[in-house]
Amino acid sequence: MVKGMSAMTGRFDTRLLPEGLRATGYSVDGANLAIDAEVMDAEVICPGCGQRSSRRHGRYVRHLMDFPAHGRSVKVRLSVRRFRCVVSHCPTTTFSERVPDCLAYRHGRRTGRFQNLVAYLGRAMGGRPAQALGRRMRFGVSKDTFLRGAATGARTMGFEPRVIGAD
Repeated sequence: MVKGMSAMTGRFDTRLLPEGLRATGYSVDGANLAIDAEVMDAEVICPGCGQRSSRRHGRYVRHLMDFPAHGRSVKVRLSVRRFRCVVSHCPTTTFSERVPDCLAYRHGRRTGRFQNLVAYLGRAMGGRPAQALGRRMRFGVSKDTFLRGAATGARTMGFEPRVIGAD
């Protein structure tokens, strides 16, 4: 196992990670690459009252799948900070920094760009053909996941249908 150093170059950050993430380390174990990352310049505004907070409460780690790289499966271990609200009468006592949807959807297990590709392949190819292609590309995603992505991806892609046809 090869351990990465805690300081990464800017070139590593911008080329291998989705925009808005900063790498803090990495490890390579056979066919797996794990990248430790944190959110850059995340807004830390309380969702209850709208006030900024700098009172840290803790952190947790989200494990996200990303595009395969150089024949290896890639996992991003995203460290997310938690904060306490500074307003005493606010109903929200603790909250997490906001992770943009382009990085990862709420409760998602894949990066936003990887989830969009899963949804696209599910719509374009269907379940089993997308799974066969994904297996060759080291996606590690089941046929059912491609189909779920196709069903939910149509609503979250952000564009309206222009023509509706009926047979």
